[in-house]
Amino acid sequence: MSIQIKDKDVLHGLMFYKFHPMLCRILRWICEEWDEVVITEGYRNKRHANDLHGSSPVRAVDLRSWMYVKPELVADKINYEWMYDPDRPQMQVAVYHDKGEGPHFHVQVHPNTRKR
Repeated sequence: MSIQIKDKDVLHGLMFYKFHPMLCRILRWICEEWDEVVITEGYRNKRHANDLHGSSPVRAVDLRSWMYVKPELVADKINYEWMYDPDRPQMQVAVYHDKGEGPHFHVQVHPNTRKR
């Protein structure tokens, strides 16, 4: 198993800020499911009002996706195992998207997030 951190700024964000316990639980589960995990974003200053990377505790991390043959299946498996918020079933724990910096997984939690 290989767990990598993109750079020293991401490392600082991971070490300096408190992360939501459910997010930590899900990340541990992800690391048990896949042999290689690269964290590309943890805490950051908020870029918009709902930016979970800047919440307290931090409720989102980004993970590299390009090393997986079918990254959409990785997101599907995470979302099959974890429910973001039972009151909003359209929301997902793992969002595979590209917000202008390349495709990646945005992994997020809500206070109601739970294992299915």
